[in-house]
Amino acid sequence: MATWPPGARPLIAALMDAQTRFQLFPAATSAGTTVLVGVSGGGDSVCLLHALHQVADLWQLHLHVAHLDHSLRPDSAEDAAFVAGLADQLGLPCHSRRLSPQELTHRPEGPEAAARRLRYRFLGEVARAITPPGQPPVVAVAHHQDDQAETLLMNLLRGSGLAGLGAMAWVGPLPDDSPTNPSRSPVYLVRPLLGVRRAAIRAYLEAFGLPWREDPSNHDLSFLRNRIRHQLLPELATINPRVVETLARTADLLAQEARRAERWDRKALDQLTLERTPAERVVLDLTGLLAQDPATQRGVLRQALAEMQADLRAVGFHHIDNILARLEQSTHAGGPYPLLDHLVWTVAGATDRTPARLSLHRDDELPFAPQHPFLGTGWRQTVGEAPIPCPGQLQAGRHWQLLCRCYPIQHLPPDWRTPGEPWRAFLDADRVHTLALTTPWPGARFAPLGMGGRHKSLGDFFTDRKVPAALRAGWPVVIERAERRPVWICGQAISHQVRITDQTRQVLQLQWQRLP
Repeated sequence: MATWPPGARPLIAALMDAQTRFQLFPAATSAGTTVLVGVSGGGDSVCLLHALHQVADLWQLHLHVAHLDHSLRPDSAEDAAFVAGLADQLGLPCHSRRLSPQELTHRPEGPEAAARRLRYRFLGEVARAITPPGQPPVVAVAHHQDDQAETLLMNLLRGSGLAGLGAMAWVGPLPDDSPTNPSRSPVYLVRPLLGVRRAAIRAYLEAFGLPWREDPSNHDLSFLRNRIRHQLLPELATINPRVVETLARTADLLAQEARRAERWDRKALDQLTLERTPAERVVLDLTGLLAQDPATQRGVLRQALAEMQADLRAVGFHHIDNILARLEQSTHAGGPYPLLDHLVWTVAGATDRTPARLSLHRDDELPFAPQHPFLGTGWRQTVGEAPIPCPGQLQAGRHWQLLCRCYPIQHLPPDWRTPGEPWRAFLDADRVHTLALTTPWPGARFAPLGMGGRHKSLGDFFTDRKVPAALRAGWPVVIERAERRPVWICGQAISHQVRITDQTRQVLQLQWQRLP
């Protein structure tokens, strides 16, 4: 500490302690760790950059500077020039970008929230670009202890739960950085000054004679944070002079409780999950869910929404409570009901084979995976018409295959007319030639067995058979390929033209089989 001015030593000591306790910058490789430092030009971020530069050799840090000009103030370009000059003085590379007004206007969340979201997106993009292979991208920002206390009070006034009251973490994922591409590395956000008071930051800046930029909006009392900073916290300090430290400690304790509750909720989610397809659907045992206490019910639903890649900061108490309130009134089958953005929820009643189920799913996906052969809505685009070898088998998806064989009429099994086996069909082999598997298409018509050869549209046929609308586009259909004529709507009926008659000599048998 002897090499640093006395006014800077408390902050450097706190920074060293944070590195020891939380391993903010673990050595990724023997070559050190690349860190992107977000710098606005304000005193807090200037202090962070300078302090990290002071310990960079000791900790083997390779620092880069990032600045996003939000264009929200007339002098924002001067802030960008100031940050670029500071980076140049320290001999550090600087990455900057200026937002256009169009990127911030007409946003439902408002310009300030949009600016925050775009700032984190920018930091994530730059961090990924500069980080060498083998090291997770790391972004450092200058949130401090006073910010932590203010954030806890803001979230408390908004009615947040445990996770919100835990406020900001020392180390965590970068907000608004939920890549749908799993090959993309997650970006880590570290807050080295989270244990440091604002006064210690000012003392550090003065000790080194560092300039910084002032943002007049920090004194605008139309913003909730500023009213908390300039009005509420000073009033609370008359009751508890160490209110900031107390609130920050409370935030840490609540964050620990939130992590404990999250582990419990994840375990409960695993126990209650009947089916899960990442980002498409999570199906829960409804009876089991409702047997939990209300807090666990809410926690399980939040964790299920997280698996659906929902932004949990946008999931309010009312989103969860609306589901549970409706389920308290009735657990009858129904839905889909709107939930959030592209997410909906659906209830299915109990059957002989399955319990009552609650599905959280995308509005363009089925609420429940079919328990019978199903090709999916994308079959026609990705496969089209798949030839069916005979004899042979055709695998359709991960779980089913279609078997085909041909034999003399004398070998026709005696139970071939059994109505309880809709997923096998017996056709007159001489009335079909080349078969293919596909899904319904616009204008397709079909002559079901029992209608004397009369045709009807597949849509009307499905309606008559009460096939759910969500299943129709991906329903398996066997066609006579040359004429593009449906000969078997699988699981429903064969065509009148290919029925077994007294004149049939050869039988073509089709049968679906579940794969192990």
